[in-house]
Order: sequence, then structure tokens, then C-alpha cells
Amino acid sequence: MKITITTSKLSRSVWVCVFLLFLSSCENQGPDIDNPYSNGKDSTTSAKDTFNYRTIQGLHAGLFKPTCANSGCHDGNFEPDFRTVESSYYSLVKQPLIKKDNGSLFSMRVLPGNSSKSMLPHRMMVDLNGNSGIMPLSLEANSNYPVEKDSWVSRVKDWIDAGAKDWLGRAPVNIDFPPQILGLQFIVNGQVLNRSGKYEAAQLPAGSTAEIWVSLSDDNTPVSSFSNVTINASTDPNVFNPANEIPLKKGPSRTMAGLFSASNDYYWNGVYDGSKNIENDVVWFRITVSDSKNVGYQIPNSNSMFMLKTYFALIFK
Repeated sequence: MKITITTSKLSRSVWVCVFLLFLSSCENQGPDIDNPYSNGKDSTTSAKDTFNYRTIQGLHAGLFKPTCANSGCHDGNFEPDFRTVESSYYSLVKQPLIKKDNGSLFSMRVLPGNSSKSMLPHRMMVDLNGNSGIMPLSLEANSNYPVEKDSWVSRVKDWIDAGAKDWLGRAPVNIDFPPQILGLQFIVNGQVLNRSGKYEAAQLPAGSTAEIWVSLSDDNTPVSSFSNVTINASTDPNVFNPANEIPLKKGPSRTMAGLFSASNDYYWNGVYDGSKNIENDVVWFRITVSDSKNVGYQIPNSNSMFMLKTYFALIFK
């Protein structure tokens, strides 16, 4: 009898044999590995909290960036700056407060090792002075923060109490940041000049002379101990002649609104003679100041956002 096997039947027979051999080879190759998701639930929550969410990089990825660095908030417009892990760390740890509580219970945003004396978790739970709101003030539409708030507060506290270590697990070192601007006001005849917007130039009558008051802060140096504090004026926001630097004088301190608060202490001040300025003239100003480490620090400087430069400007009307 002649038996004929077609090519297609032979191919199917070969593949069946290969498949059976494959199944056989997969048996008894070692102990069974437990399925961590056998109960249908994510059993890695504890590991995530320990390895990620209680570190600065975990807090940034899960909390600061998606919840706090949204547009118009802590996206570089003002401190803390939550755009990156590094900016989050350096603008939080051992940094002075912009908004203080009425009881003066807090002196730093994050005090390593002491969450109860750190403003960060406090701001997540309490409306500061009853007029600042609880952070975050706004959320993205799909945010799950309201459901997980208690967990994030706990993680922030744990990170602080564990020493507020950086992304490499290093304890904080003493860093001397340059002075920060809290506010600048122009005054004529005892009245603060108007601005058309928060960061817009102050409006001064043509030919007028104005007092200039500056509110500054620093992480290590008292404001009264700054040295070489000067102001410079220019018709170009990016070009200033060092020969035109004029020293600012100390005090007496006065209280006025600032960039971030309705009540700021202004200590350094000077006078700008605008007698030669005519209508539509724009004069740009720059402060130079030195603390215990940073010499000749300029505010605003070449890297500053343009809106800060306009905040330091006068327009004659």
C-alpha cells in the first residue's frame, strides 16, 4: 500500500511534536515562584512606602510634582520650587519661612529630625492664620490627593523625622543660600505707588522723586547684617553700569505688603531722583547685596524671569 503524506500534514505533525517537547522541558526546572498578586490586590504598598514615598525623590514623584508644581503654583513662580527633586529639597530643608504663623511656632519649612517644628506638614493640615488656605490650594481634575491626603502627610512627616535626607541618602549640610527678595515698594509723599498688576512696574508721575524700600530675607544672615547693599538704575533691564551703584541705608524698619504676604518688614531703603524723567520713561532697578557667603548677589539678575524685572521697574506717567 502506498501512503502519501502531504507537506501541510507533515508540518502540523512536526509543530505538535515541538510543542509537546517544549511543555516537557518546562517541567521541574526549579521551585514554584509565589505570585505576589494572587489575591488580586497590590501587595507592594508597604515596599513602595519604605523605598520610595518616604524619600525626597518619592515625595517629589508622588506628591510635589503632580500636586504642587501645577501651573501658577510652586512651578518656579515662588518658593518652595517643586519642579525637580533638587529644587524641592533645597527650597525646603532648613529654609526660612515666607508666611509665618501667628504663634511663631515654626522657623523653617523643613527642620530635619523634627516634623512637629516644620511648617511643611503644618501647611498641609492647617489654614495658616485663617487666611492662607490649606495646601494645596488647587488640584488637577483627576487628582487622588483628597483620598490619600493622610498617607501623604504621614510620609512627609516620616521623611522629616528620619533626618530629611537628600536623594542619595545624605544628611543635610549647612548651605548658605543668597538673600531672597520679599518685596519692593516705591513711595511718594508717604503713599505706596500703584501697580497695574502684581509684577507690573510701579507708576510714578513724570519728574517725581520716590523713596525705594526693599524687603529681603536670608537663611543664615540677619537682614540688618547684610553688607554692600546698593541699588542701580538703568534704561535697559539687562545692562547696568557699575559706576551708577548707589548705597542703600539701614532702617528704620517699616511694614508694607510684599510679593508673597500682606505684611512684610522693609529695612533697606534709598531715594531715586526722577526730576529729569518725562512721561513714558521706564527705569529699571537692580539690588546688589552680600551676606556672610554670597558676595555681590544681584536681584534681579540675568537669569531672573522678566516679570521680576518689571516688578523692579518704574514707569513715568
